[in-house]
Amino acid sequence: MMQKSSFSQTKVNRDRFIIFSDMLTCAIGGTKKTEIMRRVGLSSLQLRKYMDVLTRFGLLDVQILGETVTYRTSPKGKSFLETFDTLVEHLG
Repeated sequence: MMQKSSFSQTKVNRDRFIIFSDMLTCAIGGTKKTEIMRRVGLSSLQLRKYMDVLTRFGLLDVQILGETVTYRTSPKGKSFLETFDTLVEHLG
């Protein structure tokens, strides 16, 4: 049974969609890669893997200003979060 994503949940054996949800939730206001890694509890290898998927599918936008790289949940990513939360409510 799936559980609604939350940064306070145990970080063990999470489904990839829960990790996607946690990452997108973390990036709603825009944040750096290290903050997502810390708050979601991922290794740098895991972060890179999931970031690649989220950016490839247009769920996460990358903004580069000078030397600062910021990640922000795209409108498509916000739609994913709404749909995912609805699905979790129906299953739980």
